[in-house]
Amino acid sequence: MVISLIGSWIKQSEYSRPEICEIFGISQNTLSNWSTGKTYPSIPQALKLAALLGVKVDDLYKVKDEE
Repeated sequence: MVISLIGSWIKQSEYSRPEICEIFGISQNTLSNWSTGKTYPSIPQALKLAALLGVKVDDLYKVKDEE
């Protein structure tokens, strides 16, 4: 199972959710879906988001073992 950490990184960043939506040209709903793991950004979007937040793409997600 892949767990999104995007919401946590956004909270720690200097950017507000509306600012990130504007930068990416996405809706608040899309960003919310990325943050909760309901949907995922494309690879180019994930790379851009990681760069914007100052983290590695790997930091945006955590893999949890399914038991």
